[in-house]
Amino acid sequence: MSVSHALEARSAVTSASGPRRFLPGTLAVARLVKMFREVVDPRRARGVRHPLAAVLTVTVFAVLTGARTYRQIGDRVSDLPQPLLALAGARSCPALGVWSAPSGATIRRVLVQLDARGLDRLVGSWLRTVIAEDVVETDEGGREVAMDGKVVRDAWSLDGEVCLFSAMDQEHSIVIAQVLVPVDTTEVTCVRDLLSGMDLTGWVITADAAHTCADTARFLVAEHADYVLAVKGNRGKLKRSIAALMPAMLPGTADWVDEETRGGDTIRRSIWIVDAEGIDFPGAARVFRLLRERFDPFGVRVGKEVVHGVTSLSAQQATAQEIAGRVKRHWRIENRVHWPRDAVFGEDVQGAWVGAGPRSMAIVRNLVLALARLAGVGQIRRLTESIAADRMRILPVLAAALER
Repeated sequence: MSVSHALEARSAVTSASGPRRFLPGTLAVARLVKMFREVVDPRRARGVRHPLAAVLTVTVFAVLTGARTYRQIGDRVSDLPQPLLALAGARSCPALGVWSAPSGATIRRVLVQLDARGLDRLVGSWLRTVIAEDVVETDEGGREVAMDGKVVRDAWSLDGEVCLFSAMDQEHSIVIAQVLVPVDTTEVTCVRDLLSGMDLTGWVITADAAHTCADTARFLVAEHADYVLAVKGNRGKLKRSIAALMPAMLPGTADWVDEETRGGDTIRRSIWIVDAEGIDFPGAARVFRLLRERFDPFGVRVGKEVVHGVTSLSAQQATAQEIAGRVKRHWRIENRVHWPRDAVFGEDVQGAWVGAGPRSMAIVRNLVLALARLAGVGQIRRLTESIAADRMRILPVLAAALER
């Protein structure tokens, strides 16, 4: 940086009347930096120029601008205004009163060498604390959490292909826990690891048919949580037992029916639900059949799907409408987490295949999505485009997310 540029930067910072005190979003950035200070620095102490918390904070800033790759992150960080670098705790030059940004190479090395497992647990725990601030004590419904896995395409660790298993809080659409699935097993065996360290009392867990197994149900019941699980052909005996209990799918006999219009077509959902008498499955209270039908604008049925399921929720705990709603909402984890990570941030084409890089980048993306959701933003791509045009728009977003 030339002396003239440095003096201009110093003028910009001082004209803001002290970025650490008076800029909107200052407290939010301080809260983010404080969280990152708990991350263990993998680098040798000698020669470290940029604090780890500052490196991670400016990485979050860069991803908020829409940066996808290490190179883009480095370019966006180099363009951050001086007030943002100051708030992030970047390296300063006392003589000139300016702050310098870490290089893209430094950021890449940090993300590759990080203890991603520890960072995942720290960020998840921090987000659960933030969410808890919004929880209403009189809410008797309990937290609803969806579990699902995602393979990061073309991303490999030393052990093999990277598959990440996540738990998302349904109310806020925020990932509150994430683990790496070992290459010699599947996500089904990782439920205990994913939910460890959390008080699951009163929670309702939803998952796809792969997780409909006795071990998962037994674990959730033991932790005083409830579940709503789909049953498909991989559990043939259980599916046949459920089908034998269900009444015929006759018009007008469903316990609840819902219709919605989508793309000119009409989607009709009908659910039948009965007590789980004689069902050999841990904690099973009721079983259900969900019929999804799709009709074109002329009323002709063009699609039909039948899904069976089992739940530990009794009739007193949840109505047929609520069960159908939980089954439908489960797929929000695909639409509100997995899809934006791919479509907006290019996760499946990032090329971050070395060391902990793929998982570290996924953690940062989860955190950025969480901050956007907490700020009440639904259009993620539009948000990143807006911030890319003016980096200082990061501060009001963080203020809306964390200064409530």
